Amino acid sequence: MTESHETLVLRDEQNQPLKCEILRQVVIDEQTYALVTPVDAVIKVLVWEGEEEPSQAVNGDANMEGILDEPDPEELQATLPTIQAVLGELNLTLQQNGFDILTVQGELPPVEEEDVFELGESEEDAQEFQLLATFFYQEKKYGIFTPLDPVLLYAALPDEGDPYLLTPDEPPELFDQLYALLLDLDEEWEDGDDEEDEDED
Repeated sequence: MTESHETLVLRDEQNQPLKCEILRQVVIDEQTYALVTPVDAVIKVLVWEGEEEPSQAVNGDANMEGILDEPDPEELQATLPTIQAVLGELNLTLQQNGFDILTVQGELPPVEEEDVFELGESEEDAQEFQLLATFFYQEKKYGIFTPLDPVLLYAALPDEGDPYLLTPDEPPELFDQLYALLLDLDEEWEDGDDEEDEDED
């Protein structure tokens, strides 16, 4: 298992690119796999459903008024020019990438507590997102969010051919192995950081 800061380009079925940074690599059964994250900040566009805007929302929670939901692909596509204009006011540039992933280039604004939302299908898998901006389109209110934690993806790095993104069609056992190995690596790094802190003291 090795740490890396190289980059690679993954392509979807339409040959659209997604540039990623390689965080770590591991070899399983003579095949190299990598944990990667998009080079630019990922954004998520959601629409408020209901009359009231919650201070914090978990997507799909029927007990909350004004829940956040994902727009359908056609609706999202129609809002892209508006999204680009709104992000431009923050000195951010919208990027459309492969795998239907939207990213922005530029320096993100500082995280303010009132701009942090918990989003997810349930409380168990909810993640924290920063609200970058809101806008209206056809009388609906939308929010542009970016996750506070990096978006992590698994990729295969074959000896011959281009790297490719692992999909849910891969054997579940492979994902279990990758998760276990990368989790162990996280613990090793934390131990190493603790030792460095002790040395500095």
